[in-house]
Amino acid sequence: MKTLLATLLLCLTFTAHAQTWPRNLKTHKVEFTGLLPWPATAKTEAQRKALVKRWYLAKLTDSTPGEVEADAATNMTNGLLTYAGLPRVVTMRAGAGDTRYLLVYALEIVPHSKAASYRIYDFSASSLTTPEPQDGTPLEAHLTTPDKNEQAALESLRKRLVGAVAGWR
Repeated sequence: MKTLLATLLLCLTFTAHAQTWPRNLKTHKVEFTGLLPWPATAKTEAQRKALVKRWYLAKLTDSTPGEVEADAATNMTNGLLTYAGLPRVVTMRAGAGDTRYLLVYALEIVPHSKAASYRIYDFSASSLTTPEPQDGTPLEAHLTTPDKNEQAALESLRKRLVGAVAGWR
């Protein structure tokens, strides 16, 4: 009985710490893809764009609306915008003090008649423990690090993204 309980506890501990980032089956890189059905209240193109902007600002970035607008204005001429005129490159932060991390990724949103398709990909992560952020390295390289602070920050970011793609609200 003790062996069974110890095995169960070990499995639960491993499962609790395992990060399940979705992967692209061809590239094996972290990638979120899917569809978000339009709610009945989003009938017009303007309503759908407004919904996507609210979703983007509330769930996908830590940037302020002003920062997003400034970034969009800069990126307008070089084609780095996605649906609703939003920047294709998105930033999220996790942690505080000496354990801050930055996650940068690319976002594609394509409107369809019944839903918006999304693709969140090309992840890089970096530590903000130095005055200047370190160059981002592919997220996959950070997923196996033994640093508990980094793993906790990445898990926090993963949960935010999972929540973001679960629905508009």
